[in-house]
Formats: sequence, structure tokens, C-alpha cells
Amino acid sequence: MSININRQSLQNSIAIDQNNSLKKNNGKIGDKKEVQNPHKDSVQLTSQAVNLNKMQKQASSEPQVDMKRVETLKAAILQGDYKINSTQLAENIGKFESNFSDTYPS
Repeated sequence: MSININRQSLQNSIAIDQNNSLKKNNGKIGDKKEVQNPHKDSVQLTSQAVNLNKMQKQASSEPQVDMKRVETLKAAILQGDYKINSTQLAENIGKFESNFSDTYPS
């Protein structure tokens, strides 16, 4: 997530917000009995932060571990029936490394 903590731009943003609210309320101040706080805080999330938040919510709603699959694998290993296809494993590791390098170039 991205948060802008640059004081100068924050002060400029507050000044702009104050001017906009004064323009909107020009002539209407007597109508309202509430006093507005001119020093309001605001946060704007980037689109990446919003997408990350959605992904985290989706991940938390999905089951983390398929316990049925885990138990099946445990039983196969204990019985000696679990066979590892080393060629397929090597290909999958290579694909993972390639995708990781493409996604996060150094």
C-alpha cells in the first residue's frame, strides 16, 4: 500500500479542500448549525493497494489447506506408494523460476 506522507503536498491538499468547501458553502454558512473541521485527514489508496486488499480478502475466505489431500498424501508416503516424477518436478520448478523472474525482475 502507498501512503503519501509528504507534508508540503498534504498542506497543499488541505488548503485546496478548505477552498473547495468554502466555495460550496458560500452563503450557506448561516443555514448549518454544525461547524466543519477544516483540518480533516484523508487517505487515498493506489489501485495496486486496492487490488492487494481484494486479493487478501479472497485468500482469507478460501481454505488454506486441503486436509483431505494432505491425509491422502501422508497415507501414500507411509505405505510407500507415493512416486515422484523427477522430470515433471524439474519442469515445474523451471516454470516457477521463469515466472518469478518475469514478475520480479532484478
